[in-house]
Amino acid sequence: MKSFTVMVLALGTFSIPSVALAQNDSTTPGAVSRAGAFQHLSGPRFELPENPDGITPLRQFCPERIDTCRKYWEYTINFVANYSIPLRDKELLILRTAWLSRGDYIWGRHNLMGQDAGLTIEEIARVAMGPKASGWSEFDALLLRTADELHLNRFVSQETWDGLAGRYTEEQLREVVLIVGNYTQLAMFQNTLGVQLPSEIEGLPVAQP
Repeated sequence: MKSFTVMVLALGTFSIPSVALAQNDSTTPGAVSRAGAFQHLSGPRFELPENPDGITPLRQFCPERIDTCRKYWEYTINFVANYSIPLRDKELLILRTAWLSRGDYIWGRHNLMGQDAGLTIEEIARVAMGPKASGWSEFDALLLRTADELHLNRFVSQETWDGLAGRYTEEQLREVVLIVGNYTQLAMFQNTLGVQLPSEIEGLPVAQP
């Protein structure tokens, strides 16, 4: 597996194939609505020092001289290297969370990292269509449904929990909830402060709100 640093610096555009993306709305039984539509910022909301390459490092948006920021980065970076569920499972959870939260930056990064974890480009595109899309294994669909339930209800149903528990340990069950929660919070932070993806990395696929 390539390191996170290598993924961050990866060059080249990784495009998502055109697919018919399902539109989630409250009128469709069982549908999960994404976070409300908004216009992603074209630049940071804070004046930040630029690096020579023109890309402002993510941590400059929450500098480590601020105690809360230092502690937050220690927490969130933990999910990059310290995890116990299979990496492919983790990336499915993160990508679905990014889609639901309109996390452009997270999607762009984890499109690359998901491929490195074994997800195909077609599978990554299908994440946007949700757990009921044709082609998922039973457990893949369960992982996506877990992210949907946490997004919609802030709760995992007993049926979904029991399905996860059939494969995961208690430690891993806790980890699943924390992963979805962490990347939901990270999407809020990046979207609101205007964190930008490098131009060579493609963000969220275009779809109806």
